[in-house]
Amino acid sequence: MPSKRGKLPTNLGPFQPWIDSFDLSLQVAEKSTNTRRIYTDAATWFAGWLLRDTQVRAWGQVTRDELRAFFVHMQDIEYARGYRNNIGRALQAFFKWYADEEEAPNPFDKFKPPPPPKVGAQRKAVIEIDQLAALIRDAEKGRDFESRRDAALLRLFACTGCRLAEITNLRVGDVNIVRRTAAVVGKGGKERVVRFDAKAALALDRYLRKRAEHKAAQVVDALWIGVRRNQPMTPSGVRQIVKRRGTRLGMDIHPHLFRHTFTHNWLDAGGAEGDLMELNGWESQQMLRHYGSSARGVRAQRAYDRIDVMRGV
Repeated sequence: MPSKRGKLPTNLGPFQPWIDSFDLSLQVAEKSTNTRRIYTDAATWFAGWLLRDTQVRAWGQVTRDELRAFFVHMQDIEYARGYRNNIGRALQAFFKWYADEEEAPNPFDKFKPPPPPKVGAQRKAVIEIDQLAALIRDAEKGRDFESRRDAALLRLFACTGCRLAEITNLRVGDVNIVRRTAAVVGKGGKERVVRFDAKAALALDRYLRKRAEHKAAQVVDALWIGVRRNQPMTPSGVRQIVKRRGTRLGMDIHPHLFRHTFTHNWLDAGGAEGDLMELNGWESQQMLRHYGSSARGVRAQRAYDRIDVMRGV
């Protein structure tokens, strides 16, 4: 589904140099590529809105009034509170940088962006087990390079719950098929080892045999290679694979949905919360509550059948 915001504007006039400089500062601060994209996209979207809907033509002219109007605009086009909060935090980071850079007033000093949704207020969507089985079976029907690669990708997403960047950035040497482990780099450059199941190991082994025949195999150490281009796959490319595989079966699937599903299935099966936090690379209990909300209802309903509240009446 296309974004309600449409394509990001490209002609930002006097606003653009500051966004470019902000991006450079994020690079110097060693922020991840994804963080840089989120922050600069938010500034770009806001600048385009300023040019279209206001008379403001410089960052220093932005006040709380423009911020209020922008978030009302987001609410009018029905963006969820969580998304509005993410944009708000990104713009906060931009204006803090701008205020420090120019010793200028910060319009966020007395303005609060929309708060995030309460933890557990919305249950996270998950991929049902029959949908997951159909998705993987469809990829495993083929024996060509693309099918072997996609099947390995889907299984690895499903049985590890890893983030898109963690899966995309794997190198061949990061994966140990015999031990069924993969060394991934998470947010903030934190490294951890995740485990995958025997079926994922088999899918990876099949893919690696096909990968060895690829003309880029000897010069590219990235685990995932494109079909036509002799280059490592990007997060965007991996996202498109997942999206395309889902669309083939009438499913709206994206990579992060596997993380929700992995967390739900782990907790629903009685897995320890501490182990889940380690596997998912979480340090905060809040993330556990946030992602685990969908499993709580299922577990409570299952517990109901074990407990006789009527005491035989």
